Order: sequence, then C-alpha cells, then structure tokens
Amino acid sequence: MVYYRYLFTILSFFIAVKSWALVTEVGLAYAYSKKTFNASNFYQTDSKSGSVSFYFFEKWALETSYTDSFYESQESDSNSTRTVQQSSQISNGSIIYMMLDKKNMVQPYLKGGVAYITKKQVIKYLNASAIETPTSVGWAPSYGGGLKFVLSERFSIKLSYDVWRTPLSDNTSSDDTSFRAGLSWYL
Repeated sequence: MVYYRYLFTILSFFIAVKSWALVTEVGLAYAYSKKTFNASNFYQTDSKSGSVSFYFFEKWALETSYTDSFYESQESDSNSTRTVQQSSQISNGSIIYMMLDKKNMVQPYLKGGVAYITKKQVIKYLNASAIETPTSVGWAPSYGGGLKFVLSERFSIKLSYDVWRTPLSDNTSSDDTSFRAGLSWYL
C-alpha cells in the first residue's frame, strides 16, 4: 500500500536525524458503549486504538495511529428484526501541536492529518439473506484535539476528539467522529 511506504519514509527520516532529541510516546485507547431500549432493540459500539508519537521541536509531534471499530444495532417490531453490523479500520497520520509546555499537568493539543479508511457493512433481516453494502475505502482528511493529564514523568491519561471526512460507497462523504480515552507512555 502507498500509505505504508509514505509512513516508512517519514519514520526513516526521523530515525536518521540523530541531532534531534526525539521523545517517543506510545498510547492505547479503548471505548465501549451499549444502549438497550428493550430486549430486542439496542445498539452498541466497540473501538480499540493504538498510537505512536514522535515529538520534535518541543511542541510538535508526528503521530501514527490505527483504530479498529465495530458497530451493531438491532431494531425489532412485531413483523421483523433488522440487524446492522459495521466495521471500520482507520490508519491515521497526523501532526500534533501542543498548546502548552510539557511541564504543565494539563496539556491541550490540536492535530490534523490524513487517514486511510476501510468500512464494511452487513444488514440482516430475520429469515432472509444478509445484504452486504459495497465496501467504502479511501483517503480522508482528519483533524481533532484533546487533553493530556500528566500522571508522572512517564504516564499520562489522554482524552481526544477526532473527526474524519469519510468516503462512502456512493461517492459521497460523511464526517465520522470519535471520542477516546486512554493511557499513554513516554519511552
């Protein structure tokens, strides 16, 4: 994939430049939500993310991340049951700007970049065949912001809000959003 070649080139550049004192941050985030209206009507989401950030010039970082998410909803009435399952994989590369010094206990940041998104959706009706919508695949701009709460010299709690302009199978696009909470570790 072109994205991996692009990512490899950027990472090689940062590794090769030894005069910069790069700080590396590894982050993990998980989100789960389930809303139940009654025994046969609900929706739930599940999302796992991992990220690696390389800090340079004190307030700037290059972040690469991967998110795997799953959504399921079920709607029933007296005549039928409809279940929708959607999975998404998002590979993202962003530039981060830290708005305050790293010595502050709360560190707000802004970010912007590009993402490669794959979306699959399956719709199932009770006693009928499953319908698969065409897979949506493509590049999309991404942006967001967040807060890091410093716990120690090595660990932080990270909250973020991200937005992707996601390409859809019918050649339109939509804004997909995510709120994440996780733990980050400075190497």
